[in-house]
Amino acid sequence: MLAMRFKRILTSTQFKTIVTTLIILVLAFISTYPAFTGHFFALSNDGSIHLARLESLYQAFKAGRLPSLVNFIGFKNNGVAMNAMYPWLTMMIYVIPRLLIQSPMLAFALGFFIMNIITVTNSYLLAKYLSHNRLITLLGMITYQFNAYHFQLMYTRVAIGEAFGYAFLPLIILGLFKIWNREKSGIFWLSIGMSLVANSHVLSLVIFTIFVGILEIIRLFSRKMDLNEIKYLMLSVGLTILMSLYSLLNVIDWMLHNKMVSPTPGLIGLDPNNEFSRILSNDITESATGAHMGIAITFILIYLLAQLLSKATGSWRYWAIGAGSIFILAQNWLPTFKLINTPATLIQFTMRFLTIVAVGTTISLILYLNHNNWHTTSTAIFISLFVIIIGLTGVIQIHRQNQKNYLSSLPHDSSSAAVHQFRIRHLTSKNYYENIDRMDVPDYHLKKSNIEPEIKHALKQDLSFNDANRVNKETVAFDHKSMAKFKFISANDQQVSFKLQQAHTKALKLPVIGYKNVNYQIKVNNHHVKYTHSQGQLKAKLPAGRSNITISIANSSRHAWALFITFLAYIASLLIFALHRPVSSKH
Repeated sequence: MLAMRFKRILTSTQFKTIVTTLIILVLAFISTYPAFTGHFFALSNDGSIHLARLESLYQAFKAGRLPSLVNFIGFKNNGVAMNAMYPWLTMMIYVIPRLLIQSPMLAFALGFFIMNIITVTNSYLLAKYLSHNRLITLLGMITYQFNAYHFQLMYTRVAIGEAFGYAFLPLIILGLFKIWNREKSGIFWLSIGMSLVANSHVLSLVIFTIFVGILEIIRLFSRKMDLNEIKYLMLSVGLTILMSLYSLLNVIDWMLHNKMVSPTPGLIGLDPNNEFSRILSNDITESATGAHMGIAITFILIYLLAQLLSKATGSWRYWAIGAGSIFILAQNWLPTFKLINTPATLIQFTMRFLTIVAVGTTISLILYLNHNNWHTTSTAIFISLFVIIIGLTGVIQIHRQNQKNYLSSLPHDSSSAAVHQFRIRHLTSKNYYENIDRMDVPDYHLKKSNIEPEIKHALKQDLSFNDANRVNKETVAFDHKSMAKFKFISANDQQVSFKLQQAHTKALKLPVIGYKNVNYQIKVNNHHVKYTHSQGQLKAKLPAGRSNITISIANSSRHAWALFITFLAYIASLLIFALHRPVSSKH
Protein backbone atom coordinates (compact mmCIF):
# COMPACT_ATOMS: atom_id res chain seq x y z
CA MET A 1 0.00 0.00 0.00
CA LEU A 2 2.78 2.43 0.99
CA ALA A 3 4.80 1.39 -2.06
CA MET A 4 1.87 2.15 -4.39
CA ARG A 5 1.27 5.55 -2.74
CA PHE A 6 4.99 6.43 -3.02
CA LYS A 7 4.92 5.43 -6.68
CA ARG A 8 1.91 7.69 -7.29
CA ILE A 9 3.66 10.64 -5.57
CA LEU A 10 6.84 10.03 -7.55
CA THR A 11 4.89 9.83 -10.80
CA SER A 12 3.04 13.04 -9.95
CA THR A 13 6.33 14.82 -9.18
CA GLN A 14 7.91 13.58 -12.39
CA PHE A 15 4.86 14.67 -14.37
CA LYS A 16 5.02 18.19 -12.90
CA THR A 17 8.73 18.37 -13.67
CA ILE A 18 8.15 17.30 -17.26
CA VAL A 19 5.34 19.83 -17.71
CA THR A 20 7.46 22.62 -16.19
CA THR A 21 10.39 21.73 -18.44
CA LEU A 22 8.16 21.75 -21.53
CA ILE A 23 6.71 25.13 -20.57
CA ILE A 24 10.22 26.57 -20.12
CA LEU A 25 11.34 25.19 -23.51
CA VAL A 26 8.22 26.47 -25.28
CA LEU A 27 8.52 29.95 -23.75
CA ALA A 28 12.22 30.07 -24.66
CA PHE A 29 11.52 28.91 -28.21
CA ILE A 30 8.77 31.43 -28.93
CA SER A 31 11.05 34.11 -27.42
CA THR A 32 13.77 33.23 -29.94
CA TYR A 33 12.12 32.12 -33.17
CA PRO A 34 10.60 35.47 -34.31
CA ALA A 35 14.05 37.11 -34.27
CA PHE A 36 15.42 34.57 -36.77
CA THR A 37 12.49 33.91 -39.10
CA GLY A 38 13.46 34.18 -42.75
CA HIS A 39 17.02 33.01 -41.87
CA PHE A 40 18.24 36.52 -40.98
CA PHE A 41 18.78 38.59 -37.85
CA ALA A 42 18.41 42.36 -37.34
CA LEU A 43 21.92 43.26 -36.22
CA SER A 44 23.04 46.41 -34.37
CA ASN A 45 26.46 48.01 -33.88
CA ASP A 46 26.80 46.29 -30.50
CA GLY A 47 25.85 43.05 -32.22
CA SER A 48 28.82 43.34 -34.58
CA ILE A 49 31.11 43.82 -31.57
CA HIS A 50 29.84 40.59 -30.04
CA LEU A 51 30.22 38.71 -33.33
CA ALA A 52 33.90 39.67 -33.35
CA ARG A 53 34.25 38.51 -29.74
CA LEU A 54 32.53 35.22 -30.54
CA GLU A 55 34.76 34.57 -33.54
CA SER A 56 37.88 35.11 -31.46
CA LEU A 57 36.63 32.73 -28.75
CA TYR A 58 35.55 30.17 -31.34
CA GLN A 59 38.92 30.14 -33.10
CA ALA A 60 40.80 29.78 -29.80
CA PHE A 61 38.77 26.79 -28.59
CA LYS A 62 38.78 25.23 -32.05
CA ALA A 63 42.59 25.36 -31.91
CA GLY A 64 42.51 23.79 -28.44
CA ARG A 65 43.77 26.75 -26.40
CA LEU A 66 42.46 29.34 -23.97
CA PRO A 67 41.38 32.62 -25.58
CA SER A 68 43.95 35.39 -25.54
CA LEU A 69 42.97 38.54 -23.68
CA VAL A 70 43.66 40.74 -26.72
CA ASN A 71 41.43 40.59 -29.81
CA PHE A 72 43.10 40.64 -33.21
CA ILE A 73 39.87 39.54 -34.87
CA GLY A 74 37.62 42.50 -35.61
CA PHE A 75 38.12 46.07 -34.36
CA LYS A 76 40.34 46.87 -37.39
CA ASN A 77 42.68 44.09 -36.18
CA ASN A 78 44.36 46.54 -33.80
CA GLY A 79 44.53 44.10 -30.89
CA VAL A 80 41.99 45.67 -28.52
CA ALA A 81 41.84 44.15 -25.01
CA MET A 82 38.18 43.26 -25.40
CA ASN A 83 38.44 39.75 -23.91
CA ALA A 84 40.27 41.19 -20.90
CA MET A 85 37.83 44.02 -20.17
CA TYR A 86 34.62 42.33 -21.33
CA PRO A 87 34.19 38.97 -19.51
CA TRP A 88 33.61 36.07 -21.87
CA LEU A 89 32.92 32.96 -19.75
CA THR A 90 29.13 33.00 -20.16
CA MET A 91 29.56 33.60 -23.90
CA MET A 92 30.34 29.90 -24.11
CA ILE A 93 26.62 29.23 -24.62
CA TYR A 94 27.15 30.79 -28.08
CA VAL A 95 30.61 29.31 -28.68
CA ILE A 96 29.77 25.66 -27.91
CA PRO A 97 26.99 25.46 -30.55
CA ARG A 98 29.42 27.03 -33.02
CA LEU A 99 31.97 24.30 -32.28
CA LEU A 100 29.32 21.65 -32.93
CA ILE A 101 27.46 23.15 -35.90
CA GLN A 102 28.79 24.29 -39.27
CA SER A 103 26.34 27.15 -39.70
CA PRO A 104 27.37 30.25 -37.66
CA MET A 105 23.84 31.70 -37.99
CA LEU A 106 22.20 28.57 -36.58
CA ALA A 107 24.75 28.51 -33.75
CA PHE A 108 23.98 32.18 -33.04
CA ALA A 109 20.26 31.40 -32.86
CA LEU A 110 20.89 28.43 -30.55
CA GLY A 111 22.91 30.71 -28.29
CA PHE A 112 19.91 33.01 -27.92
CA PHE A 113 17.65 30.00 -27.35
CA ILE A 114 19.89 28.80 -24.51
CA MET A 115 20.00 32.32 -23.05
CA ASN A 116 16.21 32.43 -23.07
CA ILE A 117 16.06 29.01 -21.39
CA ILE A 118 18.34 30.38 -18.66
CA THR A 119 16.23 33.52 -18.20
CA VAL A 120 12.93 31.65 -18.05
CA THR A 121 14.38 29.02 -15.69
CA ASN A 122 15.81 31.62 -13.33
CA SER A 123 12.58 33.61 -13.26
CA TYR A 124 10.74 30.34 -12.58
CA LEU A 125 13.02 29.55 -9.62
CA LEU A 126 12.36 32.98 -8.12
CA ALA A 127 8.62 32.88 -8.78
CA LYS A 128 8.31 29.35 -7.40
CA TYR A 129 10.08 30.37 -4.20
CA LEU A 130 7.77 33.34 -3.72
CA SER A 131 4.54 31.50 -4.50
CA HIS A 132 3.28 27.91 -4.36
CA ASN A 133 0.39 28.81 -6.64
CA ARG A 134 1.32 27.45 -10.09
CA LEU A 135 -0.79 30.08 -11.89
CA ILE A 136 1.02 32.88 -10.09
CA THR A 137 4.39 31.23 -10.77
CA LEU A 138 3.60 30.96 -14.48
CA LEU A 139 2.42 34.57 -14.64
CA GLY A 140 5.59 35.73 -12.86
CA MET A 141 7.79 33.85 -15.35
CA ILE A 142 5.99 35.32 -18.34
CA THR A 143 5.93 38.85 -16.92
CA TYR A 144 9.71 38.84 -16.54
CA GLN A 145 10.61 36.97 -19.73
CA PHE A 146 8.32 38.84 -22.13
CA ASN A 147 9.08 42.31 -20.84
CA ALA A 148 9.60 44.47 -23.95
CA TYR A 149 12.84 45.86 -22.49
CA HIS A 150 14.22 42.32 -22.32
CA PHE A 151 13.63 41.92 -26.06
CA GLN A 152 15.19 45.33 -26.70
CA LEU A 153 18.33 44.14 -24.92
CA MET A 154 18.53 40.98 -26.99
CA TYR A 155 17.17 41.87 -30.40
CA THR A 156 17.47 45.62 -31.04
CA ARG A 157 20.50 46.70 -29.02
CA VAL A 158 21.93 43.15 -29.08
CA ALA A 159 23.56 44.03 -25.75
CA ILE A 160 24.43 40.44 -24.91
CA GLY A 161 26.33 41.30 -21.72
CA GLU A 162 23.35 43.21 -20.32
CA ALA A 163 20.99 40.45 -21.45
CA PHE A 164 23.06 38.03 -19.35
CA GLY A 165 22.65 40.44 -16.43
CA TYR A 166 18.88 40.38 -16.99
CA ALA A 167 18.98 36.57 -17.07
CA PHE A 168 20.89 36.19 -13.79
CA LEU A 169 19.29 38.95 -11.70
CA PRO A 170 16.45 36.62 -10.52
CA LEU A 171 19.10 34.32 -8.97
CA ILE A 172 20.53 37.26 -7.04
CA ILE A 173 17.10 38.18 -5.70
CA LEU A 174 16.35 34.52 -4.92
CA GLY A 175 19.56 34.34 -2.90
CA LEU A 176 18.63 37.50 -0.99
CA PHE A 177 15.15 36.20 -0.14
CA LYS A 178 16.64 32.94 1.14
CA ILE A 179 19.22 34.79 3.24
CA TRP A 180 16.48 37.03 4.64
CA ASN A 181 14.60 33.85 5.59
CA ARG A 182 17.74 32.47 7.32
CA GLU A 183 18.32 29.74 4.73
CA LYS A 184 21.99 28.90 4.19
CA SER A 185 21.32 27.95 0.57
CA GLY A 186 20.86 31.69 -0.04
CA ILE A 187 24.66 32.01 0.13
CA PHE A 188 24.94 29.69 -2.86
CA TRP A 189 22.21 31.34 -4.95
CA LEU A 190 23.41 34.88 -4.31
CA SER A 191 27.00 33.89 -5.12
CA ILE A 192 25.99 32.03 -8.26
CA GLY A 193 23.92 34.97 -9.49
CA MET A 194 26.48 37.67 -8.75
CA SER A 195 29.41 35.66 -10.11
CA LEU A 196 27.61 34.83 -13.35
CA VAL A 197 26.90 38.54 -13.80
CA ALA A 198 30.58 39.29 -13.04
CA ASN A 199 31.55 36.74 -15.69
CA SER A 200 29.26 38.47 -18.20
CA HIS A 201 29.12 42.26 -17.82
CA VAL A 202 31.08 44.39 -15.35
CA LEU A 203 28.73 47.40 -15.50
CA SER A 204 25.72 45.21 -14.65
CA LEU A 205 27.74 43.82 -11.72
CA VAL A 206 28.33 47.36 -10.43
CA ILE A 207 24.65 48.34 -10.81
CA PHE A 208 23.38 45.15 -9.15
CA THR A 209 25.93 45.43 -6.33
CA ILE A 210 24.71 48.96 -5.57
CA PHE A 211 21.10 47.70 -5.75
CA VAL A 212 21.81 44.88 -3.27
CA GLY A 213 23.65 47.34 -1.04
CA ILE A 214 20.65 49.69 -0.99
CA LEU A 215 18.31 46.81 -0.10
CA GLU A 216 20.55 45.79 2.78
CA ILE A 217 20.85 49.39 4.04
CA ILE A 218 17.03 49.58 4.06
CA ARG A 219 16.89 46.36 6.10
CA LEU A 220 19.53 47.73 8.47
CA PHE A 221 17.58 50.92 9.18
CA SER A 222 14.31 49.00 9.47
CA ARG A 223 16.05 46.75 12.06
CA LYS A 224 15.48 43.55 10.12
CA MET A 225 19.16 42.71 9.72
CA ASP A 226 21.00 40.55 12.26
CA LEU A 227 24.51 39.15 12.63
CA ASN A 228 23.52 35.91 10.91
CA GLU A 229 22.43 37.81 7.80
CA ILE A 230 25.68 39.79 7.78
CA LYS A 231 27.60 36.51 8.08
CA TYR A 232 25.73 34.99 5.12
CA LEU A 233 26.30 38.12 3.03
CA MET A 234 30.04 38.14 3.78
CA LEU A 235 30.31 34.46 2.85
CA SER A 236 28.47 35.26 -0.38
CA VAL A 237 30.93 38.07 -1.16
CA GLY A 238 33.90 35.75 -0.63
CA LEU A 239 32.40 32.97 -2.73
CA THR A 240 31.43 35.42 -5.47
CA ILE A 241 35.03 36.68 -5.66
CA LEU A 242 36.33 33.13 -6.02
CA MET A 243 33.74 32.27 -8.68
CA SER A 244 34.54 35.37 -10.70
CA LEU A 245 38.27 35.60 -9.92
CA TYR A 246 39.34 35.08 -13.54
CA SER A 247 37.13 37.83 -14.98
CA LEU A 248 37.76 40.32 -12.18
CA LEU A 249 41.53 39.70 -12.25
CA ASN A 250 41.69 40.43 -15.97
CA VAL A 251 39.83 43.73 -15.59
CA ILE A 252 41.85 44.85 -12.56
CA ASP A 253 45.18 43.79 -14.11
CA TRP A 254 44.55 45.74 -17.31
CA MET A 255 43.32 48.83 -15.45
CA LEU A 256 46.37 48.87 -13.16
CA HIS A 257 48.86 48.59 -16.00
CA ASN A 258 47.20 50.74 -18.66
CA LYS A 259 45.36 54.05 -18.89
CA MET A 260 42.51 53.15 -21.24
CA VAL A 261 39.62 54.90 -22.94
CA SER A 262 36.33 54.03 -21.25
CA PRO A 263 33.09 53.46 -23.16
CA THR A 264 31.55 56.83 -24.04
CA PRO A 265 30.65 58.58 -20.75
CA GLY A 266 27.16 60.01 -20.40
CA LEU A 267 23.96 59.84 -18.42
CA ILE A 268 21.14 60.02 -20.93
CA GLY A 269 17.73 59.83 -19.30
CA LEU A 270 14.53 58.36 -20.68
CA ASP A 271 12.29 60.89 -22.41
CA PRO A 272 8.67 60.34 -21.22
CA ASN A 273 7.23 61.71 -24.48
CA ASN A 274 9.35 59.43 -26.65
CA GLU A 275 8.82 56.53 -24.28
CA PHE A 276 5.03 56.91 -24.19
CA SER A 277 4.82 57.22 -27.97
CA ARG A 278 6.84 54.03 -28.41
CA ILE A 279 4.77 52.18 -25.80
CA LEU A 280 1.57 52.97 -27.70
CA SER A 281 3.04 51.90 -31.05
CA ASN A 282 4.86 48.93 -29.48
CA ASP A 283 8.07 50.19 -31.09
CA ILE A 284 11.21 48.56 -29.64
CA THR A 285 13.75 49.93 -32.11
CA GLU A 286 17.04 50.98 -30.53
CA SER A 287 16.66 54.23 -28.59
CA ALA A 288 18.50 55.51 -25.53
CA THR A 289 15.63 57.84 -24.63
CA GLY A 290 12.66 55.72 -25.72
CA ALA A 291 13.33 52.29 -24.18
CA HIS A 292 10.33 50.85 -22.39
CA MET A 293 8.82 47.71 -20.86
CA GLY A 294 5.80 47.50 -23.19
CA ILE A 295 2.22 48.52 -22.59
CA ALA A 296 1.34 45.27 -20.78
CA ILE A 297 4.09 45.44 -18.12
CA THR A 298 3.76 49.23 -17.79
CA PHE A 299 0.03 48.78 -17.12
CA ILE A 300 0.79 46.12 -14.49
CA LEU A 301 3.21 48.49 -12.73
CA ILE A 302 0.68 51.35 -12.84
CA TYR A 303 -2.04 49.03 -11.50
CA LEU A 304 0.16 47.93 -8.59
CA LEU A 305 1.00 51.53 -7.76
CA ALA A 306 -2.70 52.44 -7.87
CA GLN A 307 -3.46 49.60 -5.44
CA LEU A 308 -1.25 51.31 -2.87
CA LEU A 309 -4.10 53.77 -2.33
CA SER A 310 -6.53 51.06 -1.21
CA LYS A 311 -4.30 48.25 0.13
CA ALA A 312 -2.50 49.16 3.35
CA THR A 313 -0.76 45.83 4.03
CA GLY A 314 1.50 43.34 2.27
CA SER A 315 5.22 43.24 1.44
CA TRP A 316 4.33 43.65 -2.26
CA ARG A 317 3.88 47.37 -1.57
CA TYR A 318 7.60 47.91 -0.96
CA TRP A 319 8.59 46.30 -4.26
CA ALA A 320 5.94 48.30 -6.12
CA ILE A 321 7.16 51.54 -4.53
CA GLY A 322 10.76 50.61 -5.31
CA ALA A 323 10.03 49.73 -8.94
CA GLY A 324 7.96 52.88 -9.41
CA SER A 325 10.62 55.09 -7.79
CA ILE A 326 13.44 53.72 -9.93
CA PHE A 327 11.27 54.10 -13.03
CA ILE A 328 10.69 57.78 -12.20
CA LEU A 329 14.38 58.37 -11.43
CA ALA A 330 15.26 56.92 -14.85
CA GLN A 331 13.33 59.71 -16.62
CA ASN A 332 15.07 62.87 -17.80
CA TRP A 333 13.22 65.10 -15.34
CA LEU A 334 16.24 65.27 -13.03
CA PRO A 335 19.29 67.51 -13.73
CA THR A 336 21.62 64.61 -14.56
CA PHE A 337 23.98 67.01 -16.37
CA LYS A 338 25.33 67.93 -12.92
CA LEU A 339 26.80 64.41 -12.72
CA ILE A 340 28.98 64.90 -15.82
CA ASN A 341 32.64 63.99 -15.16
CA THR A 342 31.66 61.78 -12.22
CA PRO A 343 31.71 57.94 -12.10
CA ALA A 344 27.92 58.03 -12.63
CA THR A 345 28.50 58.76 -16.34
CA LEU A 346 29.90 55.25 -16.83
CA ILE A 347 26.27 54.11 -16.70
CA GLN A 348 25.71 56.00 -20.00
CA PHE A 349 21.93 55.41 -20.16
CA THR A 350 19.38 55.40 -17.34
CA MET A 351 17.35 52.89 -19.35
CA ARG A 352 19.68 50.30 -17.82
CA PHE A 353 17.71 50.70 -14.59
CA LEU A 354 14.69 49.16 -16.34
CA THR A 355 16.16 45.72 -15.61
CA ILE A 356 15.72 46.42 -11.89
CA VAL A 357 12.27 47.91 -12.52
CA ALA A 358 11.36 44.70 -14.38
CA VAL A 359 12.35 42.38 -11.54
CA GLY A 360 10.72 44.69 -8.96
CA THR A 361 7.46 44.72 -10.92
CA THR A 362 7.51 40.93 -11.24
CA ILE A 363 8.13 40.38 -7.52
CA SER A 364 5.48 42.92 -6.56
CA LEU A 365 2.93 41.24 -8.84
CA ILE A 366 3.65 37.78 -7.40
CA LEU A 367 3.45 38.96 -3.79
CA TYR A 368 0.31 41.01 -4.50
CA LEU A 369 -1.49 37.99 -5.98
CA ASN A 370 -0.31 35.86 -3.03
CA HIS A 371 -1.61 38.47 -0.61
CA ASN A 372 -5.05 38.37 -2.25
CA ASN A 373 -5.10 34.55 -2.46
CA TRP A 374 -5.61 34.79 -6.21
CA HIS A 375 -6.71 31.64 -8.15
CA THR A 376 -8.50 32.91 -11.27
CA THR A 377 -7.36 30.72 -14.18
CA SER A 378 -9.11 32.66 -16.96
CA THR A 379 -7.56 35.96 -15.86
CA ALA A 380 -4.12 34.34 -15.60
CA ILE A 381 -4.41 33.04 -19.17
CA PHE A 382 -5.64 36.42 -20.46
CA ILE A 383 -2.84 38.43 -18.79
CA SER A 384 -0.19 35.90 -19.87
CA LEU A 385 -1.33 35.97 -23.50
CA PHE A 386 -1.53 39.76 -23.45
CA VAL A 387 2.04 40.07 -22.13
CA ILE A 388 3.37 37.46 -24.60
CA ILE A 389 1.61 39.02 -27.61
CA ILE A 390 2.83 42.53 -26.79
CA GLY A 391 6.38 41.27 -26.33
CA LEU A 392 6.52 39.16 -29.48
CA THR A 393 4.77 41.63 -31.80
CA GLY A 394 7.45 44.17 -30.88
CA VAL A 395 10.13 41.72 -32.02
CA ILE A 396 8.19 40.88 -35.19
CA GLN A 397 7.88 44.59 -36.03
CA ILE A 398 11.60 45.32 -35.86
CA HIS A 399 12.37 42.08 -37.72
CA ARG A 400 10.04 43.02 -40.58
CA GLN A 401 11.38 46.59 -40.64
CA ASN A 402 14.90 45.24 -41.02
CA GLN A 403 13.80 43.09 -43.97
CA LYS A 404 11.94 46.04 -45.51
CA ASN A 405 15.04 48.24 -45.21
CA TYR A 406 17.18 45.53 -46.77
CA LEU A 407 14.85 44.98 -49.73
CA SER A 408 14.51 48.72 -50.34
CA SER A 409 18.33 49.05 -50.46
CA LEU A 410 18.85 46.43 -53.18
CA PRO A 411 18.10 48.66 -56.22
CA HIS A 412 20.50 51.36 -54.96
CA ASP A 413 24.25 51.87 -55.16
CA SER A 414 26.03 50.17 -52.25
CA SER A 415 28.49 53.09 -51.99
CA SER A 416 25.85 55.03 -50.07
CA ALA A 417 26.42 54.78 -46.30
CA ALA A 418 22.69 54.36 -45.57
CA VAL A 419 22.29 51.66 -48.22
CA HIS A 420 25.35 49.81 -46.95
CA GLN A 421 24.05 49.96 -43.39
CA PHE A 422 20.65 48.54 -44.39
CA ARG A 423 22.40 45.64 -46.13
CA ILE A 424 25.05 44.88 -43.53
CA ARG A 425 22.60 44.98 -40.63
CA HIS A 426 20.52 42.32 -42.36
CA LEU A 427 22.64 39.52 -40.91
CA THR A 428 22.70 36.28 -42.90
CA SER A 429 25.17 33.47 -43.46
CA LYS A 430 26.44 35.37 -46.52
CA ASN A 431 27.51 38.56 -44.73
CA TYR A 432 28.23 37.05 -41.29
CA TYR A 433 32.02 37.38 -41.61
CA GLU A 434 31.76 40.85 -43.12
CA ASN A 435 29.97 41.97 -39.95
CA ILE A 436 32.78 40.61 -37.78
CA ASP A 437 35.23 43.15 -39.21
CA ARG A 438 32.79 46.07 -39.37
CA MET A 439 33.14 47.85 -36.03
CA ASP A 440 35.94 50.09 -34.83
CA VAL A 441 35.40 51.40 -31.29
CA PRO A 442 37.51 53.62 -29.02
CA ASP A 443 36.69 51.45 -26.00
CA TYR A 444 39.77 50.08 -24.21
CA HIS A 445 42.29 51.71 -26.54
CA LEU A 446 45.12 53.41 -24.72
CA LYS A 447 44.38 57.04 -23.85
CA LYS A 448 46.39 60.10 -24.81
CA SER A 449 48.33 61.64 -21.97
CA ASN A 450 47.38 65.04 -20.47
CA ILE A 451 44.01 65.15 -22.25
CA GLU A 452 41.72 64.78 -19.21
CA PRO A 453 41.13 68.53 -18.52
CA GLU A 454 40.25 69.21 -22.17
CA ILE A 455 37.82 66.29 -22.37
CA LYS A 456 36.17 67.14 -19.04
CA HIS A 457 35.57 70.66 -20.28
CA ALA A 458 34.08 69.37 -23.56
CA LEU A 459 31.78 66.93 -21.78
CA LYS A 460 30.36 69.73 -19.62
CA GLN A 461 28.71 71.12 -22.73
CA ASP A 462 25.19 69.97 -23.57
CA LEU A 463 26.33 67.25 -25.95
CA SER A 464 24.29 64.57 -27.66
CA PHE A 465 25.53 61.01 -27.21
CA ASN A 466 26.97 61.04 -30.75
CA ASP A 467 28.90 64.22 -29.95
CA ALA A 468 30.13 62.72 -26.68
CA ASN A 469 31.21 59.62 -28.61
CA ARG A 470 33.16 61.83 -31.04
CA VAL A 471 34.86 63.58 -28.13
CA ASN A 472 35.68 60.20 -26.58
CA LYS A 473 37.32 59.03 -29.82
CA GLU A 474 39.61 62.06 -29.71
CA THR A 475 41.17 60.68 -26.53
CA VAL A 476 42.45 57.55 -28.31
CA ALA A 477 46.24 57.32 -28.59
CA PHE A 478 46.43 55.70 -32.02
CA ASP A 479 47.83 56.99 -35.32
CA HIS A 480 45.30 55.95 -37.94
CA LYS A 481 47.22 57.76 -40.69
CA SER A 482 50.33 55.60 -40.20
CA MET A 483 48.08 52.54 -40.15
CA ALA A 484 47.19 53.21 -43.79
CA LYS A 485 50.78 52.30 -44.79
CA PHE A 486 50.22 48.69 -43.75
CA LYS A 487 48.16 46.14 -45.64
CA PHE A 488 46.30 43.59 -43.55
CA ILE A 489 47.00 39.93 -44.46
CA SER A 490 45.37 37.70 -41.84
CA ALA A 491 44.48 37.33 -38.18
CA ASN A 492 43.49 34.64 -35.72
CA ASP A 493 42.79 34.61 -32.00
CA GLN A 494 46.41 35.25 -30.99
CA GLN A 495 48.26 36.90 -33.85
CA VAL A 496 47.91 39.30 -36.77
CA SER A 497 49.92 39.74 -39.96
CA PHE A 498 50.52 42.80 -42.14
CA LYS A 499 52.76 43.64 -45.04
CA LEU A 500 54.58 46.86 -45.80
CA GLN A 501 56.57 48.32 -48.69
CA GLN A 502 58.95 51.19 -47.93
CA ALA A 503 61.95 52.78 -49.65
CA HIS A 504 64.23 53.20 -46.63
CA THR A 505 64.89 51.43 -43.36
CA LYS A 506 63.21 53.23 -40.49
CA ALA A 507 61.27 52.72 -37.28
CA LEU A 508 57.50 52.86 -37.66
CA LYS A 509 54.54 52.64 -35.35
CA LEU A 510 52.83 49.31 -36.01
CA PRO A 511 49.02 49.20 -36.38
CA VAL A 512 48.64 47.39 -33.04
CA ILE A 513 47.88 48.76 -29.57
CA GLY A 514 50.87 48.50 -27.21
CA TYR A 515 49.58 47.46 -23.79
CA LYS A 516 52.15 47.48 -20.99
CA ASN A 517 51.23 44.10 -19.50
CA VAL A 518 51.33 42.02 -22.70
CA ASN A 519 54.25 39.92 -23.91
CA TYR A 520 54.32 40.65 -27.65
CA GLN A 521 56.49 38.80 -30.16
CA ILE A 522 57.16 40.53 -33.48
CA LYS A 523 58.55 38.82 -36.54
CA VAL A 524 59.63 40.70 -39.67
CA ASN A 525 60.27 38.39 -42.63
CA ASN A 526 60.40 35.46 -40.16
CA HIS A 527 63.03 37.14 -37.95
CA HIS A 528 62.35 38.28 -34.40
CA VAL A 529 62.77 42.01 -33.89
CA LYS A 530 62.74 44.21 -30.81
CA TYR A 531 59.99 46.71 -30.22
CA THR A 532 59.20 49.72 -28.07
CA HIS A 533 55.98 51.37 -26.91
CA SER A 534 55.22 54.66 -28.63
CA GLN A 535 52.11 56.83 -28.09
CA GLY A 536 49.76 53.92 -27.50
CA GLN A 537 51.20 51.62 -30.18
CA LEU A 538 54.05 49.20 -30.76
CA LYS A 539 57.03 50.54 -32.67
CA ALA A 540 59.74 48.57 -34.49
CA LYS A 541 62.56 49.15 -36.96
CA LEU A 542 61.52 47.86 -40.39
CA PRO A 543 63.86 47.25 -43.34
CA ALA A 544 63.70 48.82 -46.79
CA GLY A 545 61.69 46.93 -49.38
CA ARG A 546 58.89 44.51 -48.65
CA SER A 547 58.24 43.35 -45.09
CA ASN A 548 55.91 40.65 -43.84
CA ILE A 549 55.15 41.48 -40.22
CA THR A 550 53.56 39.11 -37.69
CA ILE A 551 52.64 40.25 -34.20
CA SER A 552 51.80 37.48 -31.74
CA ILE A 553 50.78 37.23 -28.09
CA ALA A 554 50.97 33.43 -27.99
CA ASN A 555 53.35 33.51 -25.01
CA SER A 556 51.49 36.18 -23.06
CA SER A 557 49.81 35.17 -19.79
CA ARG A 558 46.16 34.20 -20.03
CA HIS A 559 45.70 33.79 -16.26
CA ALA A 560 44.87 30.10 -16.58
CA TRP A 561 45.48 29.61 -12.85
CA ALA A 562 42.71 32.11 -12.05
CA LEU A 563 40.37 30.35 -14.45
CA PHE A 564 41.15 27.05 -12.69
CA ILE A 565 40.26 28.58 -9.29
CA THR A 566 37.03 29.98 -10.76
CA PHE A 567 35.94 26.58 -12.09
CA LEU A 568 37.03 24.86 -8.87
CA ALA A 569 34.90 27.29 -6.83
CA TYR A 570 31.85 26.55 -8.98
CA ILE A 571 32.34 22.78 -8.76
CA ALA A 572 32.93 22.83 -4.99
CA SER A 573 29.88 25.05 -4.42
CA LEU A 574 27.66 22.81 -6.52
CA LEU A 575 28.84 19.71 -4.65
CA ILE A 576 28.29 21.31 -1.24
CA PHE A 577 24.86 22.56 -2.32
CA ALA A 578 23.88 19.11 -3.66
CA LEU A 579 25.01 17.37 -0.46
CA HIS A 580 23.33 19.94 1.77
CA ARG A 581 19.96 19.42 0.05
CA PRO A 582 18.15 22.38 1.58
CA VAL A 583 14.42 22.02 2.08
CA SER A 584 12.46 25.12 1.09
CA SER A 585 9.76 26.34 3.43
CA LYS A 586 6.57 28.15 2.60
CA HIS A 587 6.81 31.96 2.60
